[in-house]
This record gives sequence, structure tokens and C-alpha cells, in this order.
Amino acid sequence: MNTSVNVQDKLESLVPEWERLAQRMTAPPFLWAGWVDAWWQVFGRGRLQILAAYEDGHLTGILPLLRTRSGVLSSTTNYHTPLFGFLTSSERTTEHLAATLFAQGAQRIDLSYLPSTDHDVPVTRAAAKAARYRVLTETKQIVPHVDTRGSWEDYESRLRRKFRGELRRRHRRLEEQGELTLEVHDGTDRLSQLLDEGFRTEGSGWKEAQGTSIISHPRTHSFYTRVARWAAAHGWLRLAFLRLNGQALAFDFCLEYNGTHYLLKTGYDPAYSKFGPGMIIRYLMLSRAFSTDISTYDFLGRFQAWKREWTSGQQEQVSLRMFAPTVLGGLNRAGFVHGRPAARRVRDKVHSILGERGGRMVVRVYRTARKKQ
Repeated sequence: MNTSVNVQDKLESLVPEWERLAQRMTAPPFLWAGWVDAWWQVFGRGRLQILAAYEDGHLTGILPLLRTRSGVLSSTTNYHTPLFGFLTSSERTTEHLAATLFAQGAQRIDLSYLPSTDHDVPVTRAAAKAARYRVLTETKQIVPHVDTRGSWEDYESRLRRKFRGELRRRHRRLEEQGELTLEVHDGTDRLSQLLDEGFRTEGSGWKEAQGTSIISHPRTHSFYTRVARWAAAHGWLRLAFLRLNGQALAFDFCLEYNGTHYLLKTGYDPAYSKFGPGMIIRYLMLSRAFSTDISTYDFLGRFQAWKREWTSGQQEQVSLRMFAPTVLGGLNRAGFVHGRPAARRVRDKVHSILGERGGRMVVRVYRTARKKQ
């Protein structure tokens, strides 16, 4: 087959083929066009640069990137991204995309939230080596998950005894307050109303005070609203509420696709913290996963202390920072690896070669590198 890769700056024309490819490959939702489009519309900056691979006229691979004003190519990712990677139909296509990636002339390339076990990582490293880019690999985060293919009873028995006792005690105390229910909605009805209620619940208390809730920032609110509408249209959205006498005590914003439950956001009303509503909704949602066709319950995000109570299963994600074999690439790498003194030495060297204008350009590149750290 003849494989060609082109670079496109518009997402809209690619959506139909992109989503068909994602469906054929049963890719995680975060690699679909709808997720990337929602992210770009809200968080996008610089210029969109999508590498699209074709074999005999059919789309076989996608790698969405953004190019900053300073000439850095990076993945379309930020704090709200659970996962990133190459969407391809074969390793051969991944190799073509990776080779094209390093032919773009970027002085630095950043790819984040890559699963460390995916073939994307060694393929990208090999392409970087061939292009003489220097690679800095960092562990981005450890993502916890639960294998839900066994029995609920076996899983529950493996939880810490003291933790199980605390769960039962708090569950019992909540039930003594009135009617305790778990609701799970797919967004086909009253979506806006449910999102408003869920976002208020998720944002109450300390999360809003620290600015980490969905409603803390207009852009974050817009992003999750867009994701909800897109996921609901695909039948993947799950909005879970723990209610006491009809009042929402805790809320989960989730996606379910291809046997995996993805927990994107969760929060609870701090007025009921003594009853542990966050613990209770997690207990009930995990129990639900074991009783359905869900095979993996993915907590997403960092492996925080509260998540360790529920699982020891984990998946490492890495970030690849790749620096061009140029003076500017070397300055970027110095800024990341050695900090300010080494970068100053490179800057002074460039100043002596290129003059004052070159020195100023190097300073701008260095500052951009520092902001990325």
C-alpha cells in the first residue's frame, strides 16, 4: 500500500473519517475527533497542526498537534487530558506519522500523557533518534484502575478491613437520615439541568475555593459542557448522583465506552462530609461496574491517597520532550535539564555568534521553556 502523510490546520473536514477510524480501532474517547475539537475550541492556542496518514486514499492515522508562536510543537493536551496518543490502524502508520512529526522543523516537540506501555513511545523515540533529536522522558502520572471482570464479593473482600467497616458505618448513618439513592443518567433527557446540578455539587466547598472545580473557570465549564453534549450524542455520557431525600450529596462526571468506565470528575457537598458521600458514591459506582458489562473502572488522573483505598492497579503515563539538534534546541534542553545557569551560558555563546538580535531571540525561547516546566 502507498502511505502518505499531510498536514492540515482544519479539524472539521477530518471529523467523519477520523471518527470512523476511531470507531474501527475502538480507541479511547480521548483520541476521538469530538474530544479534540472540544479541547481545541476552549483551550487551543497557536495554530492547529494535524498530521493525517492515508493509505490508498483512506485515513489510517491521526496525530493532532498545536504549534506555538515560539515554534514548539506539542500534543493537544493539558491538565484536563486523561490520555493522548497516535490514533493509527497499524504500527507502520505510526512510524510514518512519527517520521513526519520530526520533519516539521520544530526546535522542540512535546508529547504528554502517553501510556508508557503503548508502542507509540518506542516508535517516537526511534524517530527522534533518526532525526538526531535528544529525548527527555518524564513520568507524567500514575493512573489507577480496577479490573471489574471478577466478582464483586471477591473484590470487596480485598479492601482493607478497617476501610470496609468505615464504609458500612457511614452508609448506615446516611440511610438513617432518609431515602438514599444512586442515579445514573446518560444525558438523553434534561442534560442542561443535570449538568447545572452536577457542576454545582462538584464545585461546592474546597474545590471551588482552590479553583479546581468545573465551575471555577468559564473555560473549564465550557469544555466539560461540550464534552458532555458530544459524549451524550454517542451514548457514552454517565452523570451519577448520590441523593438523600432527592438532594444531591455527591456527583460523578463519567464516560463509558468499550467496556471501560472513565471517572473524569467527582465531588461532594462538604456539608455532609461526616457521612463520607464521596466514599459512598464510589462504593456504589464500583458495585454497579461489577454488575454490568464494564471490564475496567478507570479512575484517571493522578494516583491520589483516596484512590489507593480502592485499587493497587496502575498504568504509567509519560511525557516526551524532544529537542532539535540546533542551538535553539540545545538552549531549550538546557533550560529543562540544568536550569537557568546552563541556559545563560548557551545564550551568551549564541550572542557572540549571532549578535544582539540572536541573543534576544534565544532569551525568548528560554523563557518559553521555563514556563513549560
